[in-house]
Amino acid sequence: MNNLKLVDDHVLGLATPQDNLLLEAKLILNPALSDDIYWHKHTLTLVQQYGRKQLRADIAAVHNQLFTRPEHLSFRQSILRFFKR
Repeated sequence: MNNLKLVDDHVLGLATPQDNLLLEAKLILNPALSDDIYWHKHTLTLVQQYGRKQLRADIAAVHNQLFTRPEHLSFRQSILRFFKR
């Protein structure tokens, strides 16, 4: 568990210089730890991509509601007038 926090802080740029030094020492003693760092970075990238995809879907849903439902007609017209200027 300590390695996970150490790796996470390192990957996110939150590690102190002392923690980075400790991680470097652990990498010397356990080269397989570099695989953990690689996979941790990869996992964070996938989570970030999923989050962006989910955010785009949420924005599209809001856009769809605001610009297609009849109860939002006046809002839609106000926005379109704003961009016609």
